[in-house]
Amino acid sequence: MSKSAFFGNLVPVLFVHFFMIIGISLAESPTATGNFQVELPPRPLADRLLPASPFGINTAFGPDTPNLEAILQKMSDAGIKWGRQDFTWRKIEKEKGKYDFTAYDRLVESCRSHGLMLFGNLCYAPSFHDPRTPEGVEAYCDYARAAVRHFKGRVRHWQIWNEPNGGFWKGTPQQYASLLAAAGEAIHQADPNALVLGFNMAFCDVLWAEKILELAPYDCFDIACFHPYRVPSAPEDRFDWWLLDQYVKSWHRYDLKDDYPLTKMSFLEQTAELQKVMAKFGKPKPIWITEICWNTQMHPYGVPELRQADMVVRFQVLAIASSRVEKVFWWTLRDIGTRQFDQADMVGLLRNDLTPKYAYYAFSVMTRMLEGKKWIRNDAFGPDVYAAVFTDPAGSTDTIVAWTTKPYAYIRVNNENGLTQYDIYGTRRFVPVVEVRTTSLPIPLGTSPIYIVGARGLEARLRSDPGW
Repeated sequence: MSKSAFFGNLVPVLFVHFFMIIGISLAESPTATGNFQVELPPRPLADRLLPASPFGINTAFGPDTPNLEAILQKMSDAGIKWGRQDFTWRKIEKEKGKYDFTAYDRLVESCRSHGLMLFGNLCYAPSFHDPRTPEGVEAYCDYARAAVRHFKGRVRHWQIWNEPNGGFWKGTPQQYASLLAAAGEAIHQADPNALVLGFNMAFCDVLWAEKILELAPYDCFDIACFHPYRVPSAPEDRFDWWLLDQYVKSWHRYDLKDDYPLTKMSFLEQTAELQKVMAKFGKPKPIWITEICWNTQMHPYGVPELRQADMVVRFQVLAIASSRVEKVFWWTLRDIGTRQFDQADMVGLLRNDLTPKYAYYAFSVMTRMLEGKKWIRNDAFGPDVYAAVFTDPAGSTDTIVAWTTKPYAYIRVNNENGLTQYDIYGTRRFVPVVEVRTTSLPIPLGTSPIYIVGARGLEARLRSDPGW
């Protein structure tokens, strides 16, 4: 069975094959097989560095990762332009005061040759340093200065630790505030053009963020980062499983109440609360989402792989169209392992063997539809229907990204020269101008986003069901 999908004047084709493998034991079979393929059109900007791009990934690799070239090619094919990369302290400073960046030099150059810009996450101490102590803070600052000076001109953004509000820090807010304040100053001194990424917290932990802001100078960092995990809930849902998370319970044993209002907020409402807290101390910082995913394990908190594909697009478009978030970094390109029941393994856009999930193609089509486009307004932005409008500054077309959180809904779109609709896999449908019937076209929506492309001036208007 085949299904053709026309993407502009190029032809991505979705082939779905069903077959049985006979004579192979269960133990020898892979734990998952994706028997479909979407042929994506080429990307003219594949190798170009695009600092303004919002499309990022957590690289989750190191300099000696096997198949690194194949992984980077998959990132390039998907239109990923930014990577969050650990510059692991204990791998760089193996002897006190001696820093070896040789392997990371190779990694940075390989990434840049594939059009991938990196920001460095400075984290994970060697055994002879404890960054929770004054001596450890000084050692961390030396390591940060060395990294910033060494990669000046190639890496401009530097993040201070990973999820310091929880399990990756095992210290107090006061200790992290001391590290952030000192390291932020050290990085700015080493390169006045460098930008410091602060917080980098698990969930939208406004309680913890306010404690840090009370303790550290507000100018010690430039960008605020957090990881708004909320599976299985959708980003538009006003319910978050955060309060039920075992780690959060341990971090906030004494100050997190059962009626904490952020657990009854959407992702963007939580983001607004973080901005309000920052506004108490100065002008709110730009916000990057440096980890997010919808895990696909067959276990509690998992989602079906088709839903993951929808969530990739819905979250990214919500973030951009809200004007609250600049960049989004998915965790991660490929599954960490192969256990279909394990939450930590089932995180990727690809399977562990680099074969695509639906989400990989959804991400790849999204970057082709929206890279270089400018968001201009939202014709609908909830609670049930979303229609974000993007324009092509170099062309004469607009693109509406639309979906509903209901089983169905309708928008009416003006049609001047014909409208083209694409689903998240690039399947194309064209509606010409037919007087009376299609000059103002009712378009059905579902929970999976669609892209509507037409002449400049495209506008969506909500219609009552069933679209009249």
